Amino acid sequence: MRVFTYFASTLPEAIAQVRAELGPKAVVLSWRSTRGGIEISASAEPGTKPRAKSAVSPPERAKPVLGTTSKQETLAQHFKPEDFLMGAPRPAAADIVPLAPASKPKPAPVSGRGTAALLGRQAAARPLVQEAAPKPAPAPPKPTAKAAPATQAKPTPALEPPANKPAPSRLAMFWTRAGLTREQAMAMALSDHAQLRQALSESLSQKLKFEPIEAAPTRPIVLVGPPGAGKTAAVAKLATRALAVGYEALLISVDSERCGGAEQLRAMADRLGTPFETATTLQDLSRLTKQARQAGQCVFVDAAAASPMQPSDMRSTERLVQEVGLEPILCMPADLRYEDLEDLGLAFAEIGTKRAIVTRFDLTKRRASAVFALHKAGIALAQISATPFITGGIALASAHRVAALLLEPFDDIKAEDAA
Repeated sequence: MRVFTYFASTLPEAIAQVRAELGPKAVVLSWRSTRGGIEISASAEPGTKPRAKSAVSPPERAKPVLGTTSKQETLAQHFKPEDFLMGAPRPAAADIVPLAPASKPKPAPVSGRGTAALLGRQAAARPLVQEAAPKPAPAPPKPTAKAAPATQAKPTPALEPPANKPAPSRLAMFWTRAGLTREQAMAMALSDHAQLRQALSESLSQKLKFEPIEAAPTRPIVLVGPPGAGKTAAVAKLATRALAVGYEALLISVDSERCGGAEQLRAMADRLGTPFETATTLQDLSRLTKQARQAGQCVFVDAAAASPMQPSDMRSTERLVQEVGLEPILCMPADLRYEDLEDLGLAFAEIGTKRAIVTRFDLTKRRASAVFALHKAGIALAQISATPFITGGIALASAHRVAALLLEPFDDIKAEDAA
């Protein structure tokens, strides 16, 4: 299967361009809006040649190399820092007018934009409070000759801020905006780097483990997780990576309970041109994986949904992992509450899960909860899925990339603060 990419100003024009160049049997895989119009990806049957090469189509990209990070795996359309690191330049210190001695500094407005402005104004706002002249203490009354020394009035000391309450760092303030509680944010704010993105990367490097999945794994992999976590799409994306580096892949579905679960994976296997099997028993699954490994194929298994609220599902998943010898990879959706994500990570860690793929990053603004839940469960972050489309791929996880994803929804953070 060959994938072609075309660009046009509108979606109908892009579809017409696909039909004109690839023929009526071309299959549209995905499309997305860009600044210049519409970008559409389509596939054609093996051996199909475009009738007329598009003048605006980008050059073909090189195949990814096994064990290395390539541009095909970075989801560049979802990880462009310049798309959200834009803003007006920070005012110079000379432009700030000090407050009058008798006036009080006005607090910043309580809003999303106001909170974001605090990230860049905290260093500039502190001198304003310090320059305001404190109120003079009342003069002590003069002692009289009849007054005893013990009854003399003592001068009232000037009010001072408590020394044991330091101001929260800009990094801790950002963690709270990204979905963590105050205690969690203080635990994650380990770096005091002046630049926010660099501070995020340093904290993630110390708190989180990163173990990407190989493009062609030697051990059979099973995708586990709750319902709707994107396990089936993740199986297809991992198989696409293996095909891209020249390996054959076998897709196996053991999801016999969900209506249409196996059919969905079968349709994806047909699009990729890779074999597909279903297994109803552990003996069938063990036989299929053994035959595939002897033939030099990569094995990717789509398991049935399992939730910590259903102990029987968790026990079935544990048997699947242990008796067949599969490596469980947790698909953790990023758009759930932190408490649910923490329970999810701890439950799957108990059955031997060591790595996870964070999915549904494109459906939430507060993405730090999934990252902190993996840290609490001791599970390494392997890959990131920020799009439901198979052609978009699945990105290798790294501290710098996770920091960019956490910053992406907050366009009110200035470039000089985040760069």
